[in-house]
Amino acid sequence: MLGRQSLQLKEQIIDEIKERVLRIRDILGLNKAEFDIVDVEIEGKTLTIYTKNRTDKSSIIGPGGWVVGRLREEMKDRFEIIRVEDHTDKVLFEKRVEIIKSLFDDEVIQDICNYFLYKKIPKEKKDVICLIHCQYDLYALDILSNIFNVKAITYDFPALVPDKTKKKVISFLNKRDIEHEFLKLNLTKNEIKNLIDSFPCGFLKNKIIGDLKGCVFTSCLDNAVFKYDNGIIINFFELFPIKIKKDEYYLNYCPLCIQSCKIDKNKEKLIKKIVKEVYKGFKEPTDASEEILAMIK
Repeated sequence: MLGRQSLQLKEQIIDEIKERVLRIRDILGLNKAEFDIVDVEIEGKTLTIYTKNRTDKSSIIGPGGWVVGRLREEMKDRFEIIRVEDHTDKVLFEKRVEIIKSLFDDEVIQDICNYFLYKKIPKEKKDVICLIHCQYDLYALDILSNIFNVKAITYDFPALVPDKTKKKVISFLNKRDIEHEFLKLNLTKNEIKNLIDSFPCGFLKNKIIGDLKGCVFTSCLDNAVFKYDNGIIINFFELFPIKIKKDEYYLNYCPLCIQSCKIDKNKEKLIKKIVKEVYKGFKEPTDASEEILAMIK
């Protein structure tokens, strides 16, 4: 239950945001817009604004993100990141987490559910592994590091992790002082060809089973959860499809996937994968469309 001071602070911030957004829209020559902000959340230097509906969300973001960009600039002394979310999406996500909490008895999954539902962090953090290779892996790692002692692991192979991606990963991990290890991955030309022909997303599962023990998070898994004799593999955003705004820490699809999507049958697989992510609430339709066009051009 929020105390009176916390409620007053939220009301003050909501009033301030409304005043700034209206002024910014006027400066940019945009139509005057009526919008509702139903809640705000502050975590460190991150401010999340929850609107009543998607129309209100669009009013705060503005065309091309101009409005929220100016808002971020004006409030940069307090917040490094400003997110705008539809409150309905938040409610649906929390309902999903409640269902997951009731279905899984695994302690790691329970800890994640408690974090999302109650902001609860375990007194004794468990050790987990997070694989870092592509797309949103660093965002998953960032969330997980609030809940667990995370060791980051990257399978080191140029067709999976090019030098540009590797440098970005190392920079991110060094800034956050997160333990990291590169594991050698050897693939023959025939194995690479077979992966490209068959669509590579999910191919690391067998490597994980052979190499790693305990709880392993990876986006290279074609379902949400897979249990094996020595542990459990979890595709974080498949299980918890929370919306993430891309920034400089977004990693592109791996070269194997990019090459694979030049084949027509694999273009269809990618499109189905991204559309599924939209329906689950992980990606916005506009972002998903841009992603599809960039990959199949």
